[in-house]
Amino acid sequence: MVKEANSKRRYYEVGQQIEELLVTGVFKPGERLPSERSLSEQFNTSRATIREAIIMLELKDLVDVRQGAGIFFREKDSDNDDTVSDQLIQEVGVFELLQARMVLETSIIEFAARNIKLNELRELKKIILQQEEFIDDNEKFEELDREFHLFIAKSTQNRMMIDTANRLWNRVRTDSELWAKLNVKYLHDDELKRSWLDEHKKIYYALQKRDEILAKETMLSHLDHSKGELLKLVDSEDESLLEDDDMFFVEAE
Repeated sequence: MVKEANSKRRYYEVGQQIEELLVTGVFKPGERLPSERSLSEQFNTSRATIREAIIMLELKDLVDVRQGAGIFFREKDSDNDDTVSDQLIQEVGVFELLQARMVLETSIIEFAARNIKLNELRELKKIILQQEEFIDDNEKFEELDREFHLFIAKSTQNRMMIDTANRLWNRVRTDSELWAKLNVKYLHDDELKRSWLDEHKKIYYALQKRDEILAKETMLSHLDHSKGELLKLVDSEDESLLEDDDMFFVEAE
């Protein structure tokens, strides 16, 4: 097989191509995807790259990987559920979201510290190294930020925790117009991105030590830093981006 160029980014490109096949109807909801071997031949890439691409799609809540059965395109929610979710997305403020993350992600990482495996630590380290490489690419950096947090949830081996983390990102942060506006306008300062990256490294080291208390503390510190940056918007009285009633969620954690 021809050696791939830009191999660190290759899995992302392949993942996007597979995602296009899913959303354009080439594969139907509930349908089993071709094997890793078939996909590697189809996209002229290695099976390792296909595995990384599938992990990316799994974190995006698009596929299910079933032990011994294969890879399946996830069934879509009913139209009624989507309507309710769309309404919820627009109602959730950034501080309400952060409050939820502080409660859920600190509990998830505490459990992950007990269950994470060596190969998962290696994958998590790859994500951090890619964030370092793409620190000047805002879109890619944001995608890797998402992968970092959702991969920690995946390492718990607990399907409910994984599903909860996926919903938290997919239904609120990823699809929220307000959060997207905040990211573009305020949260992609180079110095700030480097501080996020340093915090991800501290979280990684805590997981590497399998230190539940340290892992929880570093995650809480990371999310508290995010809250502090958002509070600066309140100090600047940017009322076009933050609603007054969302301030209810600032202090209670």
